[in-house]
Amino acid sequence: MPPRFSLPLLPATLLAAALAGPACAATLTIEVQQVATAQGNLMVAIYDQADQWLKTPLRGLRQAAVAGTMTLQVPDMPEGDYAVSLFLDRNGNGKLDTNPLGMPTEPYAFSNDAAGAYGPPRYEQARFSVQGDTRAVIHLP
Repeated sequence: MPPRFSLPLLPATLLAAALAGPACAATLTIEVQQVATAQGNLMVAIYDQADQWLKTPLRGLRQAAVAGTMTLQVPDMPEGDYAVSLFLDRNGNGKLDTNPLGMPTEPYAFSNDAAGAYGPPRYEQARFSVQGDTRAVIHLP
């Protein structure tokens, strides 16, 4: 017996699909300029909440360093506010090395090229919006 279709359900199904709308996922392109060396890995952390800033990233990326400009693609990012921190892990130990006073000894940077006074910048200083495909340019000193 062939399957039976109920035509009254078809309009309800189409209405539900229309109301759901698109997934609103975008590609975030992170362009890191002024990478001084191809030694080590670029370590990138993406945050979406101020209370998690520099503690628990939403996403983390690691890519072999390339001198000059590096471009990283992060697909399927929901639209919203984010902040990025990154550093060049020259010795490949997976952490930002510091001197005895706690000052970083490896190059680091933040989205919006944000800088803090006597420490890292606040989340709000590094925050940017992803609305559709978005490019964030960060200069690594």
